[in-house]
Amino acid sequence: MKLTAKLILSITIITIIIITATTNYMWVSQKNLLMQQAHAQAKTLFEMLVVTRQWVAENRDEITPVQAVATKQLSEYASVMTDFRFHITSDILINPENAPDKLELKAMKMFRKDAREYSEITTINNEKFYRYMAPLYVNNACLECHEYQGYKVGDLRGGISVMLPLKKIETAIAENNKNYYLMGLLSFIGIVITISLLLRFLVLKNIATLTSAASSYKTGDFSETICINTRDEIQELAEAFEVMRTSILENEDNLKSELSKVTQNYNKLLENVKERNEELRDINIFKTDILDSLSHELRTPLTKIMAYSSLLIQQGTDCNVEVKDKALDAINRSAKLLNNLFNEVITLSRLESNQHPYHFIPVEIEKMIKDTAEIFEKEISDKSIKVNLEIPFGAVTCIDGESFKHVLSNLISNGVKFNKKGGSLTVRYCEAEKYKILEFEDTGAGIPKDEIEKITQRFYRGTNVKREFSGTGLGLSIVQRIVDGHSGYIEVESEVNKGTIFRIYIPRKLKCSKSLDTTDCGNNLKT
Repeated sequence: MKLTAKLILSITIITIIIITATTNYMWVSQKNLLMQQAHAQAKTLFEMLVVTRQWVAENRDEITPVQAVATKQLSEYASVMTDFRFHITSDILINPENAPDKLELKAMKMFRKDAREYSEITTINNEKFYRYMAPLYVNNACLECHEYQGYKVGDLRGGISVMLPLKKIETAIAENNKNYYLMGLLSFIGIVITISLLLRFLVLKNIATLTSAASSYKTGDFSETICINTRDEIQELAEAFEVMRTSILENEDNLKSELSKVTQNYNKLLENVKERNEELRDINIFKTDILDSLSHELRTPLTKIMAYSSLLIQQGTDCNVEVKDKALDAINRSAKLLNNLFNEVITLSRLESNQHPYHFIPVEIEKMIKDTAEIFEKEISDKSIKVNLEIPFGAVTCIDGESFKHVLSNLISNGVKFNKKGGSLTVRYCEAEKYKILEFEDTGAGIPKDEIEKITQRFYRGTNVKREFSGTGLGLSIVQRIVDGHSGYIEVESEVNKGTIFRIYIPRKLKCSKSLDTTDCGNNLKT
């Protein structure tokens, strides 16, 4: 909110509070004053009635009606000729027509407790009235008529109640209130306008000048000068602004030069720190995950090695040949598993920490696959697996030869390990518009559909094979990262107990040492 709006709002609120309080006080005072006037008027009427009654009593020989009759007749005249009413009454009745109402009874009780008057505002037929009542005491003039009733001078005989309509008084109050409200409104408007104008010309105008200059300075424009001559604090502030502007202009070039150097160095340092932090974070997460997983994966082979080693040591030369062969076989398989595990962990560690540089070279894919398959010749022979290579003659693809061996080794190994006896493993190769595609199809155990997306996670092994087949669960994780390093992707199709198809898509756009020929893709491969 702007300063002008804040000041006007504050002045408005304070002025409204002050004027409202003042107007309310004057309204209450006026109301009390008018009520006092009603009281004085009623009391005066009462006193006039008392004087009249006294005059009638003292001139009894000359005036026919007695006091009570005269008072009653005057009341009847008042009800016709004026807007006020009065009534003579007593709680000790002689004439039933003078019976008191509730207010008069209440007043009489108070008079007997030495009260001198009673008044209240009542509403009759939706019209307000001011009712006043004062006591009548017996004097010498009264004894001529009431002595036989046992009264003495000073006794309470009754009272006269006066009822004045408040309609005119309320009208007067309402009229006065309108005047007060109008006066308050005009005062409020006048005060707000006056103070606003004073603030505008004495303060806000100069502050606007300072604000304009400050905005220019903020954008680097120090050409605007400030000249304010008010001989007060605002002028001192303007002079301080001018001193600051001059100082900044004198040092601007040096400041910009130094700031530019510092900023460049800081940005470089910040980028380096960010890169290092990201690398350290990734390495730390990877190491933590690896350690957590290794602590579990190492336990089984180490336990077997320790158990069978202890068995051989305990039995020594007396060891049964069958037991000895079984123990040595278990130790050998566990040792191989540990060796594979450490090799794969090292390979995965290099891939995760981006320590493996990819060098894409033309590779004759058929020869590379045959060389890799020869490693598993014994396993292929033991399970009588038929290996089919459907690879065009002379097919060459651009890959990183060192890392891609892990891809071929793992997929061929899985195609043999999880295959059924007498099954088949088919490797196909073709080229599409954007990708070169390797497909590995086996007739093995397959992968449950809900686990296909998990098979490239570290140490994950399929629930349908992990008890029957040994393994580290890192192979496909390594394959995924190597394929990612080639900017490619993997597709998997599988059905439990029927087989699995792995498709490796390698982009044709990878930069290689020479151009490659193109071979059309088979109809059985996705593009």
